Amino acid sequence: MARRQRLHYNGALYHVITRGNNKDNILLNNEDKHQYIKRIQKYISKYNAKIFAYAIMDNHCHLLMQVSEVPLGKVMQLIQQTYTAYYNKKYNRSGHVFEQRYKSILVDKDEYLLVLIKYIHNNPVKAQISDINYMFSSHKEYSTGIASLCSIDEALSLLDSNKDKAIKRYLRFMQMNDDIKPLAELDYLLNVKDYDIDLNERFYITKFFNKIKSEFEEKYNIDCDVLKGKHYKPDLRNIRNEFVIEVIKNKAMKQVELADYLGISHHAISKIVNK
Repeated sequence: MARRQRLHYNGALYHVITRGNNKDNILLNNEDKHQYIKRIQKYISKYNAKIFAYAIMDNHCHLLMQVSEVPLGKVMQLIQQTYTAYYNKKYNRSGHVFEQRYKSILVDKDEYLLVLIKYIHNNPVKAQISDINYMFSSHKEYSTGIASLCSIDEALSLLDSNKDKAIKRYLRFMQMNDDIKPLAELDYLLNVKDYDIDLNERFYITKFFNKIKSEFEEKYNIDCDVLKGKHYKPDLRNIRNEFVIEVIKNKAMKQVELADYLGISHHAISKIVNK
């Protein structure tokens, strides 16, 4: 069965987890970790992506990455492939270095940005690798206010408009107990085996559909309810067709779901899409 494509749109934020093949250690020393960071820096710069947090450990890594026009898969493919080439050459080996399918969760930025930064920075502590001042996480960037790999200003600005005060609030936030509900939910999600975007896809697709709907309402100064069955007028045909194409093209609903939403037949949706 073919794998489904990850949901992509400009500005999508993902929590990415990469692991060594067979859970082997693949970032064996400081030089290996620096080489991996170097590749992250290269490709996020090339493809106008952002890193909001990271933690790089011996056998797995956490990245909180926001993409732009280029999908996550392309950015990660180049990071993984070029590190694999480096690793195999250095250690005189061949074959896979990473698990073939890295894990990703599409993140609601407004709700989870700070929570996920905390989750990622606490990972080396939970794994009993280090205390919070682990060398290969972005905690040091947030705690000093000096950005290197990460885009730290956006998250800090959520804590306070004054950067020095924001850093102090960030440090207090990191010291808070981890018994808040969102962290428990993330622990659950990240321990589910072999999940992909499907695990909580419905929530995010619904959110994305609502975004498209709002954009159309603003663009045409209408309520999208006028595109539905009993409210629909023939002079709105072009707008409705454009709406259908936009929703289906962006995978914000399945054709059968959109047909039900608009109160028209699946055949009518298919006809619009395949014009």
